[in-house]
Order: sequence, then C-alpha cells, then structure tokens
Amino acid sequence: MQEKVIFVFPGQGAQYVGMGKDLFHEFAVARYTFQQVSDIAHRDITGICFNGPESELNKPENTSLGTFAHSVAIARIIEAEFGRPLYQVGYAMAGHSMGQYSALHCVGALSFADAVRLLSARSSYMSMTDKSGGGMGCIVGLDRAAVENCLMAANGHGYAAISNHNARDQFIISGQNAALDAVLVAAQNSGARLAKRLNVSVPAHCELMRDAGHMLRARLEETPISAPKTNWFSNQTAAFMSNPMDVRDALADQMTHGVRWLEIMEKFPTYSITQSYELGPGAVLSKLIKRADVGTRAASTDNIAGVRKMLDALATGLNHVR
Repeated sequence: MQEKVIFVFPGQGAQYVGMGKDLFHEFAVARYTFQQVSDIAHRDITGICFNGPESELNKPENTSLGTFAHSVAIARIIEAEFGRPLYQVGYAMAGHSMGQYSALHCVGALSFADAVRLLSARSSYMSMTDKSGGGMGCIVGLDRAAVENCLMAANGHGYAAISNHNARDQFIISGQNAALDAVLVAAQNSGARLAKRLNVSVPAHCELMRDAGHMLRARLEETPISAPKTNWFSNQTAAFMSNPMDVRDALADQMTHGVRWLEIMEKFPTYSITQSYELGPGAVLSKLIKRADVGTRAASTDNIAGVRKMLDALATGLNHVR
C-alpha cells in the first residue's frame, strides 16, 4: 500500500542567516527560485537570506519571502526529480502561519507571483498597523488552563493573547511588549520549562492585527485563487479546505486568529498519514510532529543531506505504485 505523505511548510521564526545557501549552490532550480522571489519583490532576498545581517532577515517581509523561497525551492527540487507537480506526490499539505502561502502555491491554488506579492503586502500591512510595539513569545511546559491564568498578568500592561497552539504544552503568545513580558514572567514563575521572546517583530494572529486584516482582505479580493489540487489543511479550521472563497476568507481571518497546529497534527491518524516532510528552514514542525506522537514519522529537509534522503524515500514509494 502506498504511504500517505504530508508536506508541511514552516512560518516565521524558522529563519536563520545562511538558510538555503547549500541548496542554491547545488540545484539550478533553487537558484532560479531565490532569484525569482528577489525579482518579483524588488529586493535582494537571496543576499539577505545568505548574508544577513540577522536583524535585516528578521524583518517581517524578509522573513516571509525568504522562508517562502526556501520552501518552494525544495518543492521544485522534488518536482524536477519526479517530473510531476508536488500535489501529485503528496497526499496533503499544511503550512504554519505564513507557511500557508507556500502550501497554497504548491497545491496549485496560488500562482508563484501572487504568493510573493501577497506575502510582501501582508508583511507591510502588519508592520504598518503595529503601532503598539508588540511581539511574540513562546511558553513550553504548561497546559492551556495554566497559560490562560498567566495571561491575567497582562492586566494593566496592555494586550496579550494566545496566538498559536503548537503542542499540548506549547503555546505562542502575541501582544504588546509590556504585556507580553509580564505574561512570560508569570509563566516562568508558574514552572514553565521555557518562556521566552521569539525573533518576530510583530504580534501576529491577534486582535492587534485587525487593521492589517482588513487591508489584506481587500488585496485578496483582487487575487485569483483556485481550488487546491490536493488536500490542504487550514490553520483556522484544522480541516481540509477546498472552496476558493473559503480559502480567501481563511487567509484574511488568519491575521487575527490563532494557528491550530496541534489539532491539525491530531488529524493525521484520521487520514492514515504516516510520513511528513518539512520543506523549508529548520525543523520546528518536524519536532512538533514527533512530540505529538500521532504515529506519523517526521523529517526535515533543511539541507542537502535531508533533501537527498527525502528524494530517495519518495522514489521508493513512487516506484512501488508504478
């Protein structure tokens, strides 16, 4: 029986200086992809990804476009290897936060150019509307009730809320700086194994992004979106979504709504998904899938060795069904 594979795409926070550089030098399609993003965005995304500095890479637009370039470069390496689009290789795809745009391009719902332009606009809107001086933090080692109790520490300091539920005991908090710091201190005092700020300069997925969401919705109304050509998990519903109008709404609503990643992973057994490959920088999603213990193996493809190992495994599976 053919193994069911899901391709997952990371979002902001996975970036690092030098990401994708080895793939760029090894694969012509990777070079083309990074250059294509740079050309459409009218900025040197390739140079920023490879040379930094980190402060420049961590700016929202550079983070999102660099991560997209890295993810799609790996997807195109797979497509070139097997002579078919990625949506004919995998059973499903899912992106975390802005990784949804990478996934939507790879399922045939968004053109490459439209995905780049939307990510650029999305980042610009987020930076424009973040007048609160906000950011994001990570809490590990507490359950939801304990985290919600920690949020009470934000009272008097500003706004903070849960923005991502990544694992049973891992939560991302978004908010204004003083409120966010107060919540993280409360989490430390409550026994969290980890409570720290993330390398993200805007408070994504919360009410502070409401104006950005309105602007993005207007931009999305002008953007062609097709029905995904394979199964695509929505961050908002933690379920497959196929209607283009629903996809458009989900991308707009994502600005103010959290990422239900834990629920997405918990759906894997329902669909007998036994293998995941993370396409893009780092291995954040792969680690989360392993920790979720849902019976799905997880592998990252952050470097040449990981990509080649994935290609060998996929070739075995595809040859089995020919």
